[in-house]
Amino acid sequence: MPLRRLIFLASLVLAVAAVSPSAAMAAANGTDRPLTGAGTGTTTLNLATLAATAEATGHISHVGAFTGHFDAVFTITGASTFTYTGTETDVAANGDKLFSTIAGSGTFTATTAESTETDTITGGTGRFAGASGMYTETISSVIVSVTPTTETSRFTAALEGHISY
Repeated sequence: MPLRRLIFLASLVLAVAAVSPSAAMAAANGTDRPLTGAGTGTTTLNLATLAATAEATGHISHVGAFTGHFDAVFTITGASTFTYTGTETDVAANGDKLFSTIAGSGTFTATTAESTETDTITGGTGRFAGASGMYTETISSVIVSVTPTTETSRFTAALEGHISY
């Protein structure tokens, strides 16, 4: 599988991680709330290590406008398939942070990638201190540039799930 395809796939997966929710698990003494949202961003994949970072912006219910940062490592699992794991931090407009671990999988072509990511909320700061839950992201990515060492892609993501805080 060409390295370019792998990089594109990694970018797509990171994008999904940033904006996708799934079923939630309630925090102790927390209130379980539905979580939906969408975002866009840019993913940069190191072609030698398959480590990727992503920066995103968007809107998530119970968070509001957010900026997000993701770190993940991709694994090529077939001619056009991949998996990834990592961490994500989303920052609300008031500075409150929401922390998650991410795991996803998807498919890729020479120029695009599609992935599904599960984010497990592990806590946060401010109103999200002690938060828990899960959400699923659906991510679509398009490669915008490739150098001998990196691949950069733009993504869109939609998420749905639950949060308890």
